[in-house]
Amino acid sequence: MDVHLTTGHVYVLTPTLEFETAKQQATDQRLKVVAGGLGGLLSRPKPEEVDLAYSEVRFEVFWHIVCTVHYEFERNKNFVVPVTGVEVRKVTILGQEFEVAAQPAAQPGFLQQIGIGGSARTFSVPGVEHCLDENRQERYLEAAVGQPLQAGPEYVKKDKTELTDLSALMSGDALVVPPQQSALKIAKTLLATMTKQIQADKILEESTRIETLDLYFRPVYAFEFVWKPKNKTGVAEYDAVMGSMINGKALHTRSDKPITHEGLFDINADTVGSLVPTAAGNVNLIVE
Repeated sequence: MDVHLTTGHVYVLTPTLEFETAKQQATDQRLKVVAGGLGGLLSRPKPEEVDLAYSEVRFEVFWHIVCTVHYEFERNKNFVVPVTGVEVRKVTILGQEFEVAAQPAAQPGFLQQIGIGGSARTFSVPGVEHCLDENRQERYLEAAVGQPLQAGPEYVKKDKTELTDLSALMSGDALVVPPQQSALKIAKTLLATMTKQIQADKILEESTRIETLDLYFRPVYAFEFVWKPKNKTGVAEYDAVMGSMINGKALHTRSDKPITHEGLFDINADTVGSLVPTAAGNVNLIVE
């Protein structure tokens, strides 16, 4: 099988919500953030009791992958043709003669069981089925855990900048959620649901095309507030691309795990064979 691999790209999505604007919005919502589900007058914090204790800009990462699996093959088959007339003994098609034979029913009907009616009369024509089987799938998957990202189609439509040097992002003040899913893992998981063993007498073409394999860094803002009398904290988190407030969490610490282009885009001649274990024969990588 040939595996056609496109050049992968790394993008940073452009925020539509500025950090200071999000900070002000979070400050305005800080009483609700720390109070959570607590109710009653005695449980409501006062504005002067709630302080901003921590804030961060971080990048969460997701993959956009599109794959097509393509099979062209031939399969020999005898085509059974019914004949209606009981008097027909032979049939000539395109100059070739075929004998008509009676085919006993697998489960004879009542009339046949009592001697009325006969078996079906057919003749067989050998032929070849010319087959095309193609499957195309598109996925948006979180690079940290490999789970589907529902908003992925909307993210990729947003403004973005291509990142050619990952070290520039890693050395900045923003925290980065380290990707646990490399290109090889993402592609292997997807192709496991797409490739298959085909029933064929002759395979004409068997190929896999990874036509999109891009990595996106999306910015997130997090603001952690503390309610001092209760020693209770709450986090206001903002999706900086969509401009919306989301469920709050804060990363706090920077990962020491290095993130390199080679480590993320790890499909090569040595690893490509693991992508399509169902392929017969060698797996050849073609980089486009």
